[in-house]
Amino acid sequence: MRPTSIEEYEKKASGGEPTWTNVEVSLYQDVPLSKALNWYAYHCSDKESKKYTIQYLKDKKASKNIIDAIDKVPEDKFKNLGFVCRMKLRGAPLTEKNDKWIESSIENLRSLFKESTKKEESKVEKVGPSIQERIEDKAREHIGELEGVIDDCIAKKGFTHINPYEWMQARQVKAVHIKFIVSFCEKRIAELQEVIASKDEQLVEGYSNFKRTLLKRYLDFLNTVVADCSRISHVAKVTRTPRKKKPKTTEKILATFQYKKEDKDFKVASINPADIIGASQLWVFNTKTRKLGCYFSNDNSGFGVKGTTLTNFEESKSIQKTVRKPETVLPGVITAGKVALRKTLTDINAVEQPMTGRINADTILLRVIK
Repeated sequence: MRPTSIEEYEKKASGGEPTWTNVEVSLYQDVPLSKALNWYAYHCSDKESKKYTIQYLKDKKASKNIIDAIDKVPEDKFKNLGFVCRMKLRGAPLTEKNDKWIESSIENLRSLFKESTKKEESKVEKVGPSIQERIEDKAREHIGELEGVIDDCIAKKGFTHINPYEWMQARQVKAVHIKFIVSFCEKRIAELQEVIASKDEQLVEGYSNFKRTLLKRYLDFLNTVVADCSRISHVAKVTRTPRKKKPKTTEKILATFQYKKEDKDFKVASINPADIIGASQLWVFNTKTRKLGCYFSNDNSGFGVKGTTLTNFEESKSIQKTVRKPETVLPGVITAGKVALRKTLTDINAVEQPMTGRINADTILLRVIK
């Protein structure tokens, strides 16, 4: 029912946030502006004043540059500006003089931001926001939108028309934003629980315009948001693409690899060990045991190296034999063609032994076949 007198209007407005939806303009004109401002000054902070100012600019479809500039102004500079903006948004029929005051105050804040920016730029080089700051800014944006959803639900006196999980998915809420949203909801949940339990008289008075059933629906909605946040975090965790490991460089792979660079007695020298990676054959000669061996790779990817050990070789084909006259055999291994090379080990009259893959400081890397 519409209030019929100033006294009845003031009585209805004193418990909760002032509203002018059902108040006649002629009736409002007799209500001092200071009475509504006193309510906001008592119940709201500078942070909320700043938020209301930005909401007002968005509602007026102000440019992004103006909104960004105002967003960078410290909270303690807003004072009553945001409260008057809030009153305007809630239907208060302010005068033209009030509207001009709002616009001039906003322009003054923009000028304040420009002056402070120039001072900062003259002192230090401008540095962009960190990754953590971007995450927090985006989380605050999500929370601001969530508050708007809550206000809409309260106005409709119900929360059943909104699905928090689907809403967060539509807004692309990420797992990194979840903890901020949960923190916001948990504070509200604790506050509502105290109101419902009638423990805090000041809180109870602040929510006096809420029916008990609406408070419980509000509480249930916030608990659902927290539960759905956990679901989003879980889904993000199980569907996260594993980070690809950065391929190791050849230098890093061969950092601990051991081999003999040269042997003057047998007049042989090793090839570049980097040529082993990806090769299909590797011929080696141990100068201490005089064993000549050949490794064959398992597949087309060729050999790999792990520490001082050759990997991905075929154990059944990779064999070695003791050479009685290395000075005669070794030059043929180095210079022979692929066909002649196949007969090298077959022609040596000695017992075959399997290869282990271990390369040591006595091993000459004779030749590789790609």
